[in-house]
Amino acid sequence: MRKQTKRVISEKHRKLIKISVAGLCVLIGIIVGIVWFYRDELPPTAELRNFTMRSGSEVYDRNGKMIYLFAFERRKLVSLNELPPYLIDALIVTEDKNFYHHFGIDILGNIRALIIDIIRMDFSQGASTITQQMARNMFLTLDKQVSRKIKEIILAFRIEQSFSKDEILEIYFNKIFFGGQIYGVETASLYYFGKHAMDLTLPEAALLVGLIQRPNYFDPRKHKDRAIERRNFVLANMLKHRKISQAEYDAAVKSSINPEQTALRHNSSDYFIETIRQYLERKYGTDMLFEGNLKIYTTLDYNLSNYADSVLNAHLSKIEKSRNYKVKFKDFEPNRSDIITDYLQGGLVLMENKTGYVRAMIGGRSFTHSKFNRMTLARRQPGSAVKPIYYTLAVEKGYTPATVINDAQIIFRDLAGKEWKPRNYSLDYNGYTRMRKAITFSYNLWGVKTVYDIGLTAVSDVFQRFGFKYDATDYSVALGSYEVVPMDIISGYTAFPNGGFRVKPIFIQRVEDKKGKVLERAKVLQYKVCEEEVAYIMTSMLESVVTGGTATAARQGYNWPVAGKTGTTDDYRDAWFIGFNRDMTLGIWSGFDKNITLGSNMSGGVVCAPVWGQIMTKAILLDNKGRYPAAGDSRYAFIEPPNIVHQTINPTTGFYAKDGLNEVFIAGTEPLLEADSLVYNFRPTRYRIYDPVPFVVSPKNQ
Repeated sequence: MRKQTKRVISEKHRKLIKISVAGLCVLIGIIVGIVWFYRDELPPTAELRNFTMRSGSEVYDRNGKMIYLFAFERRKLVSLNELPPYLIDALIVTEDKNFYHHFGIDILGNIRALIIDIIRMDFSQGASTITQQMARNMFLTLDKQVSRKIKEIILAFRIEQSFSKDEILEIYFNKIFFGGQIYGVETASLYYFGKHAMDLTLPEAALLVGLIQRPNYFDPRKHKDRAIERRNFVLANMLKHRKISQAEYDAAVKSSINPEQTALRHNSSDYFIETIRQYLERKYGTDMLFEGNLKIYTTLDYNLSNYADSVLNAHLSKIEKSRNYKVKFKDFEPNRSDIITDYLQGGLVLMENKTGYVRAMIGGRSFTHSKFNRMTLARRQPGSAVKPIYYTLAVEKGYTPATVINDAQIIFRDLAGKEWKPRNYSLDYNGYTRMRKAITFSYNLWGVKTVYDIGLTAVSDVFQRFGFKYDATDYSVALGSYEVVPMDIISGYTAFPNGGFRVKPIFIQRVEDKKGKVLERAKVLQYKVCEEEVAYIMTSMLESVVTGGTATAARQGYNWPVAGKTGTTDDYRDAWFIGFNRDMTLGIWSGFDKNITLGSNMSGGVVCAPVWGQIMTKAILLDNKGRYPAAGDSRYAFIEPPNIVHQTINPTTGFYAKDGLNEVFIAGTEPLLEADSLVYNFRPTRYRIYDPVPFVVSPKNQ
């Protein structure tokens, strides 16, 4: 009986084995059939090794800090050995705890997910291993279909045969999506925390790993509570799998989340970045710029740019509040894009005088709101900021700081009898005034009479020398009625501290290809505007503007030599201050895009000069690693040329006086003796004491 029972059991075993073998054969056949069916839709094994991730071009500031990434997929590659161990542990325990023990797929997990997908017919289950995610991100679509899942499994198996586990991890860390255009953990680290992935703390690493599941849903900038909850889930997993200690866990979950305003997000350098993008894309092409892995080393000082932007914005917001403007910057959400900006605008350029290197350029108060760069594209009236340009010509023609002109009414009358009557800012007349004083307090009538004296043809010539591409055709040019591009006039001012040479603005120091070959290197271009002695005389007079004239506010918080000029246009539509020391020039402009008035008394000295000193001081401190140089530091002090002489003068007449004011002159132009025939030092002008007031200019006497 027992033998018979054993034979029955043995026969059942044999049947079971046969069925199992048959089933296995069928399963193998199905698998082979599936692989065969999808073979043409999957990349060959050799292509897996040849796969390259698109990596954009990296942009660096003057200090070697990466500040931007031009890329279709913003990705900066990093090797696995550069990543902190807890970042790797966080990924594995969260996304694939059996990563080091499977051959590409988690069989039980995938069977469970596949069955549930089929039952529900919604294909929403996950269970993908890191290798499967890598396969999907590299070669497949994100469609939630059974066919895609099957392809994913097949490809994952192939990947495991072609790559080591560490290679898979490295590719995954560089490929994974973190929301927006952010790909790879290095780029995500720079984007959210302003640091390299190797420098991430434990809670920061856990937060980034937590983002992988749903980047937008867990975005710490938009959904802080969700991000914290997800981060803590990752940390709990790490504690559960003994990757961190209880003490490390407790400290990490207590830490706050403070995503920084980093260089990879919209920030103060965006106008600068957009300027170089346009140039680079024209020269190298879109594909090379966005996929060529170039390294672009710029002249920008990222820290200075951020500081300048914050100071300027805060100052303009204060003006908006004090003047009670109807539309204010704070009324608009920061993330609103490409809108009409009816609020008070402003911009600035800070550049090195010798090289033209642009260290900071703010083209508006928000690049997100408006991408129009008001420093390089706008055309605005410079007002009195144009006066040093034609006064340079006057000095060339023999004018000196002691030259006197009657700051009195002048009338221009055309053939039809139409009159133009320029006036001073104060609406008063200042009488017989020396050139230095006229510049110090920006007397308009003095300037108009100077342009009439030296002639429009000569004025057009000096404008060309300073880089302005227009001709002067009427005398309103003396008051800055002709529009200029802010960058042009600011760079033109570099001629004064530069010994008579203006310098062309430079934004890029050099560009290298992915192998380190230099594709281009900046070449400093200087253009002669005037002689060194003329530039020094102008600088000396412009120093008076800041020490006791319309721009005294520029010295707030600033302790080194400075010269410059304010500018205010008719009806206060534009406000300017362009100032410089020997090393750097900083020009600031403010106004409305609609070219409406800023309001009464909103001059360049009020709107722009007060922030000049703060920003230039920051630039100097950054150059000196936080140390305050001596007030007379030779790097910032103006150097007197050998052909300059000092002479004491009578402050009223402009002639020589033994115990008078000290004044500077180009040798041979100083007033040695008081002339009997002249009550005032009118030379070399056409004006005399007997000139009528008002002084009328008509077609007959032009």
